[in-house]
Amino acid sequence: MPKFCFVVLLTLLVISACSSFGRQLPTRDIAVVPSSQTSPVPVHLVQHAMGQTLVPVHPQRVVVIQRWLVQIPLVLGVKLVGAPGLALTLQGLGLENKHLGIEDIGAAFTPTNLEKVMTLKPDLILGTIDENRENYSLLSHIAPTVLVKMPNSGDWKQSFMPAAKALGQTETAKRVIDKYNARIAEFKEKMGSQLKKTRVSVVRLSPKLIHATTKGSFSGVILEDAGLIRPPSQNLDAIGTKKKEGNPVGYSISPEVLTQIDGDVLFILRYGFKDPAESQSVLHQLMAEPLWSKLNVVRQGKIHIVDEFCWLAGSYLSANRVLDDLFSYILVL
Repeated sequence: MPKFCFVVLLTLLVISACSSFGRQLPTRDIAVVPSSQTSPVPVHLVQHAMGQTLVPVHPQRVVVIQRWLVQIPLVLGVKLVGAPGLALTLQGLGLENKHLGIEDIGAAFTPTNLEKVMTLKPDLILGTIDENRENYSLLSHIAPTVLVKMPNSGDWKQSFMPAAKALGQTETAKRVIDKYNARIAEFKEKMGSQLKKTRVSVVRLSPKLIHATTKGSFSGVILEDAGLIRPPSQNLDAIGTKKKEGNPVGYSISPEVLTQIDGDVLFILRYGFKDPAESQSVLHQLMAEPLWSKLNVVRQGKIHIVDEFCWLAGSYLSANRVLDDLFSYILVL
């Protein structure tokens, strides 16, 4: 779409801002507004990080504009028509888009393609406030927009219920949470006395860095839920990790201090590589370091390469994949 046409279209949207979806309801939470269809559309007032917005009670065309939120409508069974970085997101979850029919609205970490979003005619746009605060006004004139708080990957639970409410799926969301908690309880029960004796280390390997992942990360929250202990260097919450390096989820370590990643089990995530050959080369370089062979976890052969997309960030779909790995690799100790 030419830039001039896009500006004109947005201008027309702004002029039509008196649409019912822009109104606030001061005294009630449910209303009915006209639609282009023959029957009215029920809406409800949703409180979110930018205020309050009238949203369809059961949205039918949802666009997500933050990659790590994509899993929320998927796990709740809501129709998703657009999302960023789609190929990698679905690949990491083992899903095929040909059955889902979702349009890719651009790369995961680039500005939202507003023109593409408009063509999808969403009835709800879902995003995070940190990445979309500046675009909120424009997004709101395309469709009702709800922005939730998710400052870091370790805050994944914080964003789930607000997003579920916007999607009209709070009861389904409660069942998803209950299922996750039941699996956590099952894992703890099966681990028994070994639970507090099993030290789990998590490392993210990238082309130029070895990154120790701490309790403030996505997987760190799950490991803590599961009652597993971490190496002292990784036993840091988001605040402690940020003080160490300015990053709330992990920090880089040099080959000279590889002993910091030792444990009873070591999970390695590979992230940011251009192809599998580069990833394998960097992994071999790590294993060639003098201190590598001296690690207890290496001598015990308890090293597991796991899916980086599921361990890095997401919501309950990824969280359950992490739990799958814990059941597979730790219960057999």
